[in-house]
Amino acid sequence: MFKTLRALALAAAATAVMAAGATAQSRITIGTNPQGSLYYTVGGGIAAALQEALGRQVTVQPFAGSTVYLPLVANGEVTVGINSSIDTGGVFRGDYGADPQNDLRVLARLWGLRVGMVSRANDNLIEIKDLKGKKVVTDFSALKAVGLVNQTMIQAGGLSLDEVDGVTVSGLGPGMDALTEGTLDASSIAVGIPLTQQAHASIPGGIRYVSITGEKATDEFVNELYPGTYIVTIEPTPRLPEVTEPVNVIGYDVFLTTSASLSDEDATSILNALYEAFPQLREDYAPIRSGSGEQFAEPSNTVPFHPAAIAFYKEKGMWTDANDAKEATFAK
Repeated sequence: MFKTLRALALAAAATAVMAAGATAQSRITIGTNPQGSLYYTVGGGIAAALQEALGRQVTVQPFAGSTVYLPLVANGEVTVGINSSIDTGGVFRGDYGADPQNDLRVLARLWGLRVGMVSRANDNLIEIKDLKGKKVVTDFSALKAVGLVNQTMIQAGGLSLDEVDGVTVSGLGPGMDALTEGTLDASSIAVGIPLTQQAHASIPGGIRYVSITGEKATDEFVNELYPGTYIVTIEPTPRLPEVTEPVNVIGYDVFLTTSASLSDEDATSILNALYEAFPQLREDYAPIRSGSGEQFAEPSNTVPFHPAAIAFYKEKGMWTDANDAKEATFAK
């Protein structure tokens, strides 16, 4: 009797472990920046689309910043992440003082991100050169890439970094909170995201994107200063009430990242579902309309594509010689 009960108990325990393992294996997690950020907002849409298409639990996991969760994506603790090409490349190479995360891979280029320096509109800080002597966020402790973008904007606008009173904050939210509270004069934010809209509604007179102008405000200058970045002109539109005249900001690309350890089957399933859902996602989330499924394989990646992604794009006729040339650079 004792042996029988013991065997049943062991069998039950093994079944529970196997069930737990199966549940963990079937769940897909999407790493994003904090709640209120563009990555988090779009991540929620992607999660809903994947869950419906794949019949698997898909959850969004917000973190303080990309440099926090990219290593978790690389080692497979987080299934996929939404990350900029510049952040992903920096973590892949180990540029931020940590070990290189050589297992990072990308699945798809999602959209081009637009990031601007913002100020309180009533302060009349219209161009980057107007920030001279002002208290400006020049670094984010949890978003190293965006901090470097801030520094790029300042220099492209004709100022040296020591001509502003540089401030470090943890992330986008704290930067916008400080701007709203009046404890600093400018911080950066992705154009049109909820945090931007909240600040525009909360600050008397609203916010203003501080335009990058002058002889250094060129694609060539910013790309040389920080590879992967370019200048984008934002035009007034009813969807962006804070934009009342054309303004120059920084652009770079956003990718869906994953680990080299992600199975080909899972990678292909995720890509198929995402490709089918992307037209509706573009309709639902205006800031990502610069992207399309036909641009998923754009060779602006700063880490290699996952092998299953390469096969997926070759099958669809989207893989080009430029992709092969880019992939060859990672083998050096």
